[in-house]
Amino acid sequence: MGMEIELHQVEGRRFAIRARGNEVIVDDTLEAGGPGDGFRPTELLLGALAACMAGTMTNFAIDQEIAIDGITVSVSDRVEKAPTRIGEITVSMVVRADADERQAASLERVASACKIHNTLRRSPEIDVAFEVT
Repeated sequence: MGMEIELHQVEGRRFAIRARGNEVIVDDTLEAGGPGDGFRPTELLLGALAACMAGTMTNFAIDQEIAIDGITVSVSDRVEKAPTRIGEITVSMVVRADADERQAASLERVASACKIHNTLRRSPEIDVAFEVT
């Protein structure tokens, strides 16, 4: 098995997600009855995609000795209903780098080949074990 995270209910609609000694808080918006100061689950998904794309591309750039001076990634979603889901994800990536046209094309290709992007494009099997105690 690969990575593992744990989620624990803090209170009401507030949850703590923990992995490797790190913690992030997830909750509902104020409008939905939550405290509103934690991340929303969808924000974590979109953020994971942005971080994976940028990180994968950065590792490649380092290996290829392409100097990157900064990366900004904006990710947004469009929600679908029946069933409720993310129907479309739009990624806008700006990379400040000393790269020629061929290197820039390689950076883009590598960013789009990250693990999260590949996972979202090819849905994984999800096994759920559920128990009420």
